[in-house]
Amino acid sequence: MVRAALGFLLLVLSALPAWADFCMLTQNGLRLGHGEDAYREAKRQGFRRIFQDYDEVALQEVMDPDEAVRLAPEGFEAAVSTAKGRGSYREHYAILTRRGAVRVLGAAEYPDPSGAFSRPPFAVAVADREGGRYWLVDIHVVFGKGGAAPRRQEVAAMAEVLAHYAARPLPDGSTIEKVMVAGDWNLPVTDAAFEQLRAVDPALSAAPEVKSSLNAEGRPASSYDHFLWSRERMGVSFADDPRDTGGLATDVYRGTLSDHVGIAGYVSSAPGKAPPKGAACPPVRVGS
Repeated sequence: MVRAALGFLLLVLSALPAWADFCMLTQNGLRLGHGEDAYREAKRQGFRRIFQDYDEVALQEVMDPDEAVRLAPEGFEAAVSTAKGRGSYREHYAILTRRGAVRVLGAAEYPDPSGAFSRPPFAVAVADREGGRYWLVDIHVVFGKGGAAPRRQEVAAMAEVLAHYAARPLPDGSTIEKVMVAGDWNLPVTDAAFEQLRAVDPALSAAPEVKSSLNAEGRPASSYDHFLWSRERMGVSFADDPRDTGGLATDVYRGTLSDHVGIAGYVSSAPGKAPPKGAACPPVRVGS
């Protein structure tokens, strides 16, 4: 009986995934927490249905910090930043983590000593199931009325952000060299600002280059939502189409959820590692 039980256990374990990477979504929430009650509830339910299929979700434009907690799917925890912004406009970052898939080690605001950011980044330190450790940094680059110049200045300042988190000690005194930034950059990765950033560190990659913002009619407009990471330290890969609308048509999605679709990336502790066979990030959606 014992031998049979052990054999069954080994069979089950052999069928489980041998990897400990994770699927992550970056999502601009379009003033999340504002609006009429019915709109907020529909948005809450719609995002929850999408987010439940991810291990990590980086949210931008969270206007009500409690809303990130309300919409977090069952089994997730939410880390929410302090209020960000200059003048009367304020928003928060929020990072949702699936318990059991990824373990949160800590959270930290970027101190922004040079005042480079309108909304300084926020990050969580996490460990995957095999002990791979990462800083996941959330960013919403300024849009504003100054054209591309202030946006490019914030992209350039990312070199300091990456260095800061790579050197930042955890409570146990250790550091994490794997740092990834995800969010709404309000610039395409083909912009000269990213080329200048790679001139500082040629190992940096920024992707994907797909239209992720939606115009008022729900048509794809601009490529603004990306991941940034060092391909010498970790890997991030993308499906042919990494956008996730939860299976909704983009005009319905625009009217219900956001003016940005979510962008999914498969994160690995090993540089250049491809996702395992059968891994779908984003998941295949009915109607998509």
